[in-house]
Amino acid sequence: MFQNIARDSRNNQNEYEEENKKVNTIDVLKKLFAKENIMLYIITFLISMVGFSDNSLIISLSPFGLAMIAGALSNNRPIGIMYVLSLIGTFIGFGFTNFLIYFLTTLAFFISILLVRPIIQDNVNEKRKIGGHLFFSVLIVQAIPMFFRDFYIFELLSGIMLAMTAYVFYKIFANSITMIIDFGTKRAFTIEEVIGTSLLLAITVTVFENLDVFGFSIKNVLSILIVLVLGWKNGMLVGATGGITIGVVLRNCNRNRPDDDSCICSIRINCRIIK
Repeated sequence: MFQNIARDSRNNQNEYEEENKKVNTIDVLKKLFAKENIMLYIITFLISMVGFSDNSLIISLSPFGLAMIAGALSNNRPIGIMYVLSLIGTFIGFGFTNFLIYFLTTLAFFISILLVRPIIQDNVNEKRKIGGHLFFSVLIVQAIPMFFRDFYIFELLSGIMLAMTAYVFYKIFANSITMIIDFGTKRAFTIEEVIGTSLLLAITVTVFENLDVFGFSIKNVLSILIVLVLGWKNGMLVGATGGITIGVVLRNCNRNRPDDDSCICSIRINCRIIK
């Protein structure tokens, strides 16, 4: 009789543990695929396909996808799905060679965080200070090939510039992610958060630069929609600030007339560098 009671108790315990595992799994999936996280996934995938380029040079790493991953990690967001999407976006946008460089850079970045623990901060958007890890990871991966071929000052300066670019956009995106997560809540966002989020979204929509539907530019339509939504959800000040930022970043660049000196973008994203 006591054996039967013990067996029933173990069965009940096992059933209870299985139910808890199911509940925990459902909770984890709900958190991973919450609306704000899905928005981050979409932005990460699209922005990973955006990079700096002109007629003669394609920099060997897209800093925006890397900065987005670092910014999410700094905000203690789950980056597993974001990282996979950034790998896919880099491969689609830049090919296998740049995909490999991106993978090696992120690998060096993750290892540096494990070796040198980042500083933890409270009551700020950048909860982990990992900007230095990102800068040196990009610089090291860009500098390694220089030891196996002829050394050029231009390549070293390009690597430093790329590391600085990744660091600057990491700082911007670390503040932008907070606004995306809390977009539906009633709270006052700082000017830095509004400008950073507008810049993030403006860079993201440039992936549709060459896509037109019935003569309408998808990039321009999405830019206008972003400004309208920002103003509708968070008031005129946020909408106006976002509109000014997006308008400066996405200044019209006539790609079909390379002799037009007016084709100068404030940030040269997928635009021709004229002179």
